Amino acid sequence: MINSRKQESVQRGNAFFPIQYYLIDTSNPLYNLPLHWHLEFELIHIIQGNYTIFIGNCEQILHQDDICFITSGILHGDGKDVEKCTYESVVFDPDMLRLKNYSPDEFITRMIDRKIYTDVVITPDEKNKDFLSTVNSLYSIMKNKPDGYELFTTGFLLQFLGLIKQKKCYFEKQPESSTGRKLRTDQLKAVLNLVQTNYNNPLSLEQMAETAGLSPKYFCRVFREMTHHTPVEYLNLYRVNCACDKLRNTDDPIIDVAYGCGFNDFSYFIKMFKRYKGMTPFKYRNYDESRHAANIPKVS
Repeated sequence: MINSRKQESVQRGNAFFPIQYYLIDTSNPLYNLPLHWHLEFELIHIIQGNYTIFIGNCEQILHQDDICFITSGILHGDGKDVEKCTYESVVFDPDMLRLKNYSPDEFITRMIDRKIYTDVVITPDEKNKDFLSTVNSLYSIMKNKPDGYELFTTGFLLQFLGLIKQKKCYFEKQPESSTGRKLRTDQLKAVLNLVQTNYNNPLSLEQMAETAGLSPKYFCRVFREMTHHTPVEYLNLYRVNCACDKLRNTDDPIIDVAYGCGFNDFSYFIKMFKRYKGMTPFKYRNYDESRHAANIPKVS
């Protein structure tokens, strides 16, 4: 049986107002957004540049002023090629918009339960100018936090969902052609779960393929088709990202960080780190973050 219950487990905001604003600069060496999923909704707005995002089961390129709306349980993260881009996002618990069983709850509940599916990317054309205006107002309120900003934030989020409903930016039934893709996504989630919970232990291709319920050869093909990485490449990338977290937040010797993140060969760790981060672990640890202002989202 495939266990795909692994999800991102990060507190957004606080228990009374579960929403978090992020301003992201992808050129910051501290930045990374591995494939993950969460029960919260997420709203992304591209400020400058282009951003390739893996979402659902394919990659999409987001351009300046594009809006990307991600609902519960959708697999997403960086695409294969991450260009220089600045974007902002809010991640929020949709329950904060519930109105004690009044009419708006039905639409939100159907979205959470995947009974309706929204358009993932909203482009800034004449038809959608109301979306951009609403999102800009939302981000402005969240950045400046004037008195009463919680009420304004909730209002702008409800207005955004109202525009989705008004402009019919949703559909009632998942396309039949995506059924096979959904199975593959569930299989991929199961493998990501395995990597995320066992990255510091030896992991073989055969173990990952068995978790997906596929033969190793077919698993490699499916994994690469969906992520543009081989399973081993993804495992190394995930281990490097975990090493980055330890380098930033602990004083552990670099060799201990390497072994603690699943690398059993220190020279190979250095090679992989330089491949994915463009610098040595020592330089990364001493990197002056103030040169690149960015609120890096943490994914666990």
